[in-house]
Amino acid sequence: MIAIRHLCTPVARAKQARIGRPPIGRDNPRGSIYTARVEIEKRAEPKTTGIDAAYLKQLNLLQKSGALDDLAALRRENHELDLLINDAAALFAKTSIEDMLGFVITRFLERFIPSKLVFIIEPPRGDRLDQYSFSNLQPSDALVSEGYYGPLKSFFLASPYPIDFAEIEGRLGAGTFGPDFRSFEPDILFPLSGIGGLYGIVIFGRKVVGSSYSELERMYADRIIRFLSIGIQNSLHHESSITDSKTGLYNHQHFIRTLEQEIARVGRHGKNSGLIMLDVDHFKRFNDSYGHLAGDEVLAHMAETIKKAIRREDVASRFGGEEFCILVVECDGPTLMEVAERIRTSIETMEISYEGLSLTVTASLGCCFIRDGAPEGPDELIGRADKALYLSKTGGRNRTTLFRAGLLDKAIVLRTKTGAGG
Repeated sequence: MIAIRHLCTPVARAKQARIGRPPIGRDNPRGSIYTARVEIEKRAEPKTTGIDAAYLKQLNLLQKSGALDDLAALRRENHELDLLINDAAALFAKTSIEDMLGFVITRFLERFIPSKLVFIIEPPRGDRLDQYSFSNLQPSDALVSEGYYGPLKSFFLASPYPIDFAEIEGRLGAGTFGPDFRSFEPDILFPLSGIGGLYGIVIFGRKVVGSSYSELERMYADRIIRFLSIGIQNSLHHESSITDSKTGLYNHQHFIRTLEQEIARVGRHGKNSGLIMLDVDHFKRFNDSYGHLAGDEVLAHMAETIKKAIRREDVASRFGGEEFCILVVECDGPTLMEVAERIRTSIETMEISYEGLSLTVTASLGCCFIRDGAPEGPDELIGRADKALYLSKTGGRNRTTLFRAGLLDKAIVLRTKTGAGG
């Protein structure tokens, strides 16, 4: 430590005395000219106490044992867990599988980039597989052959844990996976598991930057995928609760709720919408001739045909039996009839292959408007569309009728297909 102090020399003190002034000191800090010198003292550093020495010794021992490194790693892991909790909360706020996957992709992008990434999802109903594929975290059209899903599903049902591809290949046999599967450069496979069992599989390709995934990266991927599994499970079961198991369209209950919301929206914003009711012509006769399984095939094909014929914003439902309802939002008369006719003609040209037979059907449609200012509920609107549908049936079938309230509250046929009764 360095200390600086001013000292009056003897010469200065003598001079001050001769001129009758007190020497510079505590009593005369502002005396006349004097000679000063600066002394620099070097004070000794405080000695280390026994306690400090013991502390340093313990610190050195912890350093040599690796305990401090372990503590630093634990702090990093706790930080990652904090981030993971925040990510899980944000993930559960998403309502669609597409939004969930988009969010997970952004989180991966901040940490690592797999060369390939494929989400294979198996809905609880039906035999289809939904795939979402990415290359360097960008959407890709490449899909995994569905033939690989069976062996992988069986494996993960028995062992629902992440596994390196090299290990699962060793257990299932090298011949299980062909070049097409290897083109996805699989590195790690994760199961999408939930209360209801296995919902799918996630395939991680090799890491683009760096030799391999670190322990923290693997831990984050494993845990965020576990949260994703819960989100997907909730989404799939919610979808099952509002859709018809046979056709995949919305069910009666959900359609009524949607119709109520649309009636309220029309009342607020003043834009008209439309309602279409559709019924398969002579469906009982068809079932009697070809069987109910053939009838189920017809309903499934009709559902797909209706979804392709309507606009993205429209809502289709299976209302019951062979009846369907379609909500056509924000439309005028020509638009409503255009959508209805597109549905009718698409069904008319539809061919169903069943047990070597090529089967066809037709449908009759009834339409009505949802107008601003009309105090109508779902029952009244469905009743009007049903009246128009009845006129299509009695008028020869395979036609579209628009309901218009007039003096006798009758419906009129705007477009017909004569001579094509089903």
